[in-house]
Amino acid sequence: SQPSSEPSSQPSSEPSAEPSSEPSSEPSYQPSVSTMPSCSPSTTPTESPSGGGDVNLFYPEWKQDSEGCRNDGLEPDYMAVNPTEWLSSTKKSCCQKYFGGYMYDDCMGRYPPDHDDCNTMLFYPDWQGANEGCLDDGKEPYYMLSNHKLFLSNTRDDCCKKFYEWDFFSCTGTSPELTHGEFYPDYTDSSTPTCLDDGNIPTYMLNDQRWYLSTTLRQCCERHFHYNINACLGTSYGGSDKWYVKFDARTCAKDCVGASPCGGVAASWDELFDSKEKCCETKMFWDIRCRTRSV
Repeated sequence: SQPSSEPSSQPSSEPSAEPSSEPSSEPSYQPSVSTMPSCSPSTTPTESPSGGGDVNLFYPEWKQDSEGCRNDGLEPDYMAVNPTEWLSSTKKSCCQKYFGGYMYDDCMGRYPPDHDDCNTMLFYPDWQGANEGCLDDGKEPYYMLSNHKLFLSNTRDDCCKKFYEWDFFSCTGTSPELTHGEFYPDYTDSSTPTCLDDGNIPTYMLNDQRWYLSTTLRQCCERHFHYNINACLGTSYGGSDKWYVKFDARTCAKDCVGASPCGGVAASWDELFDSKEKCCETKMFWDIRCRTRSV
């Protein structure tokens, strides 16, 4: 059959049995596109970082149907030169100031922050308060707001690293992985040399674990209290029960705490032997009384 020369005004009631040989020039539907990017990362990371490291304050955007607070760094010049009047360190304070009332919820939900973690507030050092870390309550002093590139940070970690590096883990409320043991020297009581493993390691020691931390009590005492190692070890370490030379006593003593033949805990540099005879033979071979003398 041949097609009619004029199209009918109404479509046929039944679909054709065969599909058309050519696709239609226009798609039958339009893909949906979200009007606002997601704050959640995609399942597959991009090969290059997306940036967003700059610290930008929030400013009001009054364009019709696009009202809200943004921090993309594109605020008008008159706002940029007067930040304490126009700009805010948190999205909430910006929305409260310029879009209060019925527009507040729209303001809070319209624009995601212009950096990767989608944080809606900036952090500042709490120098005028407890001075123990960084805050994000929008109550930073005016001089910090006026020089936000220096004083404000996108994340707590950035702020703590910049202004509280000496107390970083307390500032962030985190604990580092212990890579060199759990024993540390306790300097709070200068009269008693002590090493502890109670988990209360000072931050400055956590920042230099290689020097301050040890895997054993003995290692800690030898490193930090070698001048009084026996007091540091106390009763928790009784020695190896091997033998080492004590030149001041002109004999060999047992590596233990107590009465003779114990000579106290050996120092880390003392060579240890399985018997007194072997110790005397090696260390004091010229003195035949080494084996019979008491400590």
